[in-house]
Amino acid sequence: MNKKTGLILGVLMLVLGTVLMTIPLVQTLPAVKEVAALSIMDRLGLAGRFEQELKPGEYITVVDEKSGAIVDKTSRVVYTGDEIISESNDIYRITRVRGNRAFAKSLGKATGIAYKPEWDLVPAGAGIEPVQAGGRTIGIYHTHSDESYVPTDGSSAIPAKGGIFKVGGAFADQLKANGVGVLDDKTPHEPHDSNAYHRSRRTAARLMKKRPAALLDIHRDGVPDPNFYNKKLEGKNATKVRLVVGRQNPNMKTNLQFAKDIKAYMDKNKPGLIKGIFIGRGDYNQDLSPRALLLEVGTHTNSRMRAEQGAAVFADALPGFLNIKTAEAGGRDAGLPDIGDIGGAKSAWSTIAWIIGIILVAGAAFLFISTGSIKGVKSKLGELGKTEFNNFFGLKKTNHKRERKKKD
Repeated sequence: MNKKTGLILGVLMLVLGTVLMTIPLVQTLPAVKEVAALSIMDRLGLAGRFEQELKPGEYITVVDEKSGAIVDKTSRVVYTGDEIISESNDIYRITRVRGNRAFAKSLGKATGIAYKPEWDLVPAGAGIEPVQAGGRTIGIYHTHSDESYVPTDGSSAIPAKGGIFKVGGAFADQLKANGVGVLDDKTPHEPHDSNAYHRSRRTAARLMKKRPAALLDIHRDGVPDPNFYNKKLEGKNATKVRLVVGRQNPNMKTNLQFAKDIKAYMDKNKPGLIKGIFIGRGDYNQDLSPRALLLEVGTHTNSRMRAEQGAAVFADALPGFLNIKTAEAGGRDAGLPDIGDIGGAKSAWSTIAWIIGIILVAGAAFLFISTGSIKGVKSKLGELGKTEFNNFFGLKKTNHKRERKKKD
């Protein structure tokens, strides 16, 4: 390989490295994130690519690959590598999919799902102060704005006016009753197709500009058996709520821990409410925030009133979990960190380390291709140390001397 060809290939690799760096980089720069994250996901065609669903009534049964016992049912398309955390906190990983049946391997008990003592410092929902405009609000939107509940809405889908809006409304009403600000966005995103997440992404990005404490995309499932979600909660007929986390975004670890914490909190304060956590291939627009989740409130064969009650029970406990209070209220977390800080410095440093790693790999590949051997790389690095760096620092010294002479 001649030097010219090596140089061209090296430059191409550097360009590729730069493109790969861009996606996680926008997560560390909030000012860039609002504009760049949206366009990058759209241009690369990643939003909604894997977040596919079957038609209402069609579903996939997930079974334990050893015992054959049913692990879960879902109308979402599942992929190898997806994971499910059950109501009892058992975790399974999908190993293969055959038609409408998926096989999963048991991984034991899920880690990171534990009730935290500090949650007891403020009783759930107690002393919640009204959140002013621009304060600690909760954002709600609906990617699939046609989703409805057959027993009460008469259809499983009502384009742009789905019963899911009323479920979101019940969720918002309960938050407001607890004094919490709500960004209840009812923008329709029809049609219900693979591009729905492209369209709802713009809604989610708009909501994120107001920096909500959490961003929730509210859906319903399509499993035909209503008893799969039916539950008596606090003496009332309701539905369970499933949490969904996308595993293909830079916020995945913090999104998942957020979901695990919610489950641990709800399991104690609202036992039986959380159906489990589905960790699926895709993004679900959760790269926009480490506190973004998708909620599935019941299924299409449930009564919408049951779903509204399930949503209200969830909303009743959420302020206590987030402790959304003004500083004057003196909550344990009155200084709740900005949305971009959730997950601590670990996430930011891991992203930075990832970026540095790509730069080093791209640089090493460039030198190897341009020189043709490891020996050549060492020789080039040696030359850089002896000439370029010496010239650079020598130039600085010369300029410094010239400045001193001018002063004299």
